[in-house]
Amino acid sequence: MPLWAEFVDFVYATLFCLSTAFGGSMGLAIVVLSFAVRLALLPITLRLAYRALEMQAALEKIRPKLERIRERYKSDPSRVVEEATTLYRENGIKLVDGGSVFGAVVQAPIVLGLFGAIRRGVATGGRFLWVADLARPDAALACLCAIVTAGSAALGPTLSPSQRVPSVVVPAILTLVFLSRMAAGVSLYTLASGVVGLGQAMLVRRRAARLMAA
Repeated sequence: MPLWAEFVDFVYATLFCLSTAFGGSMGLAIVVLSFAVRLALLPITLRLAYRALEMQAALEKIRPKLERIRERYKSDPSRVVEEATTLYRENGIKLVDGGSVFGAVVQAPIVLGLFGAIRRGVATGGRFLWVADLARPDAALACLCAIVTAGSAALGPTLSPSQRVPSVVVPAILTLVFLSRMAAGVSLYTLASGVVGLGQAMLVRRRAARLMAA
């Protein structure tokens, strides 16, 4: 698609200009641009996370009523759906939130465009910190990304004790496996974005604590 190609070209041009401004350091350009984009998207992602928390709190509040509906009409599934839908509406619960859908749709092309531009940018390689070649995988960088991913998952406010270990370990392992085969420049992008995500997780956890105390 010409429009999409032009967007990726624009992001790549921005990345190249930053690299030039930073003395030819493509690694630093990737970190700065990734961090800036993720930070710019933070109001959207934070709002979506807060909405999800509020939705979960509202569902938890009406859970006893839902259980009674299921028990009362267990032989009539359509009646269960009807009564549950009425209960959701009375409590202002929207299972399909238009705002959340819009937020996700807005984020997707920006993130994908940035990812595409970064993959193009690291094709030429280059050195950054201890990374000898941005175009090749770096185990240490992949491990750092996995640690940040695990930290964000561990801060999840709604995890039960039985869910916590797999919810932390599985994403971290998947991140490590994926990035261990990707160019180090992609790992830099993941790390910069993940740091902002870690900050978001802390804010969401604080909001969850206030909701529980209310």
